[in-house]
Amino acid sequence: MKMHRTTLFLSLFLLPAMLLQAQDGSGPDKEFADAVKRGDKAYDGGGLDIDQALVAYEQALALQPENAEVLVKIGLCHLNGAQRHESLTYFRKAAELAPDMPRVHFLLGFALQLNGEWDAAITAFEEHKQRSLGIPDPEPMYNRADRYIAECRNGRSLSASPVPAEVALVPGINSAHADYGPLPTADGSTLYFTSRRAGTTGGKRNKVTNEYFEDIYASTLDRDKWTTPAPLPEPLNSKGNDATLGLSADGSTMLVFRDGPGMGDIHRSTQVNGVWGAPEPLEGLNTKLQESSAWTTADGQWTYFVSDRGEEGLGGQDIFRSRWIAETNSWGPAENLGPDVNSSYDEEGVFVTPDGNTIYFSSKGHTTMGGYDIFRSTFTDGRWSRPENLGWPINSADDDLFFVLMPDGSTGYFCSVRPGGLGMDDIYRVEFTAPQHLGQAR
Repeated sequence: MKMHRTTLFLSLFLLPAMLLQAQDGSGPDKEFADAVKRGDKAYDGGGLDIDQALVAYEQALALQPENAEVLVKIGLCHLNGAQRHESLTYFRKAAELAPDMPRVHFLLGFALQLNGEWDAAITAFEEHKQRSLGIPDPEPMYNRADRYIAECRNGRSLSASPVPAEVALVPGINSAHADYGPLPTADGSTLYFTSRRAGTTGGKRNKVTNEYFEDIYASTLDRDKWTTPAPLPEPLNSKGNDATLGLSADGSTMLVFRDGPGMGDIHRSTQVNGVWGAPEPLEGLNTKLQESSAWTTADGQWTYFVSDRGEEGLGGQDIFRSRWIAETNSWGPAENLGPDVNSSYDEEGVFVTPDGNTIYFSSKGHTTMGGYDIFRSTFTDGRWSRPENLGWPINSADDDLFFVLMPDGSTGYFCSVRPGGLGMDDIYRVEFTAPQHLGQAR
């Protein structure tokens, strides 16, 4: 699946050219200007080139330590890099040095929110609103202060009453690249997941983001330690994007995302004698648009999935479900789960409990405290319950996605972008004090 990471990747041409003073063409001034120029060129390339931009901007900052515009550029590199929360130091100093710089208080507020400094973030967003005088910004992101203020209030409330659970990185699994979509087997002995690390099948990179294509990896428990993850062989992985979506209770069937005729489709692979077969598209379910996350119920009668279907949706990506029609040997018409579950923002990462009555999913709407938060909803008396935020510390101020529960209901896996991680999306394990309701397979 294509990750929908909450991002602020903005062209540097949108930044106010306030503080890069004219240089005299020689000496330290020229060295400074050349470093900034190298940084701008690399930043504009996006993806992995941001690391090169960061090096150049840091060279420029060493020559002019109180240049607020360079501080903002470094902050943006971190904001769009592997350790987003590290942007705070630079935006904070830039706002102190140049409080009149347009947008700097918004960026400061966003970084404060990522670090869970809710009240300070609200103050910064309010400062941005006051200084912008109600004039719309040509870059839409900077017009969302009210939305982020509401998220910070959610975060302040949720973090003040933590849920009884412990969250920790899964040791030996994660890399400095994006790792997500965990699928543990029922006995906990194997963990499948998606990664964009070096060594993927084909070794290709996305020309826009410069990230490696997705591959499906596996690791097994050996004397309570996870083995070094390795990509699964072809035909499960291909030279394109291949990502984990769902896993059957017996571990023999995996739903995977794979590049298709449109923007990407849901496929199914079956394991026979330890060998995964070639993924086949789910007939009747895929469209020319992207179908990303998916989970089939334990009884095989429903597949829940995420798709962006324009007029069929409520805004952004929504959660749909399709019933299996044995007579036609295909999946029936997609049903939108409706406004009780779907918001006007993106939903992603759906997991269905064995009884088929409770779903866990991520959303940028509802009561999120920032980016995607994980929610739970139960089908009762003919309708879905109001989505319940799983709370702090399971959810954070950044993206929390692709949550799945183990059969005992006491352990879950998900991916998150948060301080203390190895970089980008990392896979975490959560231990609940009180087991979550799973129900029994029908």
